[in-house]
Amino acid sequence: MPPKKDVEKETKVTVTNFWRSPRRVLYAVAWTLVFCFAVAELGLVSQQLHRGGNDIENYGNMMFKHILGILLFSIILVFLMCIGHFYAPLGLMAFFVLSAAVFWGVGAGVTFQSCPYRVFNCGDSDPQITFAGTRWAEERFFSQCSRIVAIQGLAWAEWGLLVMMFFGMIGHLFKFVVRPGTTFYGPMV
Repeated sequence: MPPKKDVEKETKVTVTNFWRSPRRVLYAVAWTLVFCFAVAELGLVSQQLHRGGNDIENYGNMMFKHILGILLFSIILVFLMCIGHFYAPLGLMAFFVLSAAVFWGVGAGVTFQSCPYRVFNCGDSDPQITFAGTRWAEERFFSQCSRIVAIQGLAWAEWGLLVMMFFGMIGHLFKFVVRPGTTFYGPMV
């Protein structure tokens, strides 16, 4: 008869023992935040897409119009991940979290680059001076300043949260141990 292995007893997760594991609580909080950020971003992005329609003249520049599409794709990806994370293995979800983080980082970075609005200049009294020579100075675009800054902020927040989740998942998947006496060029003598 083979010897018994010391394996932790698998217990069913219930409401009472759920709170005993900090890892479970952190995953629940992280997935809840990911979902909430995506819902808020969906509202802002869809408002901008609905307002602008398909005509490029209704956007500050072409780059901004197209990055809204990337952000919309990122939102849909996050919704699918939130549904599937209950059933998917942790390694597969780590891959999808990394992929989503890349999309959110691109969306946040390009939005930041394509639009001159920042949180400190949304209250400018004369946008013709601040944004001189650009379409962003027009009232129809400047009136959306706070919403566009909120799109940037939520995209950066989602990116940061997904990056932290990715490293947390990697730490959960792999065991990292310190090997004493090891250098880059061989063992120390």
